[in-house]
Amino acid sequence: MGAAEIFLREEDHTYWVGDRRIPGVTSVIDHLTDYSIIPADKLEIARQKGMAVHSMADLHAKGILDEDKLPEWMQPVFVQYQKLVRETGLRVIASEKIVHHKVYGYAGKLDRYVELAHAAEFGFVDFKRSFLAGQVTGMQLAAYKAAYIEQENDRSARKAKRYGVKLNEIGPYRMEPYIDEMQFDEFLACLSHQRIKEKYA
Repeated sequence: MGAAEIFLREEDHTYWVGDRRIPGVTSVIDHLTDYSIIPADKLEIARQKGMAVHSMADLHAKGILDEDKLPEWMQPVFVQYQKLVRETGLRVIASEKIVHHKVYGYAGKLDRYVELAHAAEFGFVDFKRSFLAGQVTGMQLAAYKAAYIEQENDRSARKAKRYGVKLNEIGPYRMEPYIDEMQFDEFLACLSHQRIKEKYA
């Protein structure tokens, strides 16, 4: 009998290996960003739009996006996404991929692992509607990167950079690099803290 596979339970966005729940990247670090300054209704709208943008980019990467069916609010977002692709030479290697770090026991859904041809580099990219999370996004990407490398045994990805890409209907896209090499260690500290809280709750 083979080992149980990692899977994402969509209704509550939790990760499972068989009947065992394991920590998800966003659940480990969400407490580091103060979302209380945003009214609940606006936060939910932003969340829904963020999911829609992720879906649009994923469908485009797979070559199955029906541009005619995009809602009106997303038209300027798609224009900026196309501009991003042109200006960076972005080529998607992995999109919306569940990654599981078996050594540290966490999982997450990687947004994009890409080649940025014009800069002759590879990168782990996460699309954001805003940069409210700040450097926490860098920590998130560090966790995805480590899990991808461990899961895929892809040592070449170690040199890949990390970028947050702001993509919304208001202004031009913006790429934010994250270069702090301590961010994966910081993520592991948050993961350890969560497990201690659960143990003694």
